[in-house]
Parts: sequence; structure tokens; C-alpha cells
Amino acid sequence: MALDYGSKPDLPEGMTLTIFTEMDHQLSPPLNDAIAGAQSADEKKAAEDALEDARKNWKKISYAIAKGVVEHLTSSMEIYGVEVSISDVSTTVSTTTTCPAGAGSGIGSGSGTATGQQSNDGPGHVK
Repeated sequence: MALDYGSKPDLPEGMTLTIFTEMDHQLSPPLNDAIAGAQSADEKKAAEDALEDARKNWKKISYAIAKGVVEHLTSSMEIYGVEVSISDVSTTVSTTTTCPAGAGSGIGSGSGTATGQQSNDGPGHVK
């Protein structure tokens, strides 16, 4: 899960969009009812303007909430209990030997293989 709150309050995306969508769902019905029940064109226009203004503010509030949550989580979160092992390791080995007369030095290489798997993935590793 990416912790993305978006980049602009007036263009909800990421967590901001999720919060704004729920806020709009929960808070817009009375204003929609006012629009539907308007007795005149002026009353309907006033209710539509009120809903538009409310949505602008809900976007700002949604952005502030999402930004605060994401920044708090990313600065305070601790990950624990994850183990990683490394694979495909190779190395060069050089040796120099001191031997009786006639013997020399030797250079060789060696390689080894290790596993490159993350274990202990999944939920339960965040404090």
C-alpha cells in the first residue's frame, strides 16, 4: 500500500480522494435535499452554491487530514521482524604462499550462492 495523500487540495487523489469521497457521501445529502426541494430558481441556485462551497472546503479538510496521517505514519512507523537473505554472491580470492624453494604464489577465485528471499512478509510487522 502506497501512502500517498496527493499533491493539491483542490484536486483530490490518493488518500485525500478516499477521505473526500466519504465526506461528500456523508455530508452532502442535506444540501442535495435543499436543491431538490427548492421552491424557486434563486433558492435552488443558493443551495447549489452552498454545496459547491462546501465541497471546496471538504477537499481542503480531506487533504489536511490525509497529509497529517501520512506524514505521521511515515515519521513514526517502525517495521520489525522482517528477515532478508542475499543470493548470487561471488568474490575473488587471492593467495600468496611462502613455500620451500621452487614453490610460488597462487591466485584463484571462488564463488558462492546465497538465497535472495524476503521472509516474514505480510501483516504484523508494523509498530
